[in-house]
Amino acid sequence: MTEQNTAEHSAALAAARDEGRRLGLATAALAMAIVSFINLLGVEKSLLAVVLGLLALRGSNIAGAVRSRSRVALILGTLHLLTVLLVLILFREELSEFLAMLYELN
Repeated sequence: MTEQNTAEHSAALAAARDEGRRLGLATAALAMAIVSFINLLGVEKSLLAVVLGLLALRGSNIAGAVRSRSRVALILGTLHLLTVLLVLILFREELSEFLAMLYELN
């Protein structure tokens, strides 16, 4: 192999490794965004989904699967965060009563 072929080969390997890393991050972000809806107050999972989605979208030459999974994860994570915020605002009185009852049980 010539030096140019070796350089092209290592560049292709680096690009493939980067693409695989991004696809893994995007898949993890999507999974976390979906799982965050199982436990309504699991805000940490939504935040993790948003962070992983943003990490997957960083850089250039983003393939279609990475872009779509990351965007769906960002949308679902943000939607969950907004839902939790809305529930906490709308039901703040009931939540304070519930916390007072839990405190009395202690």
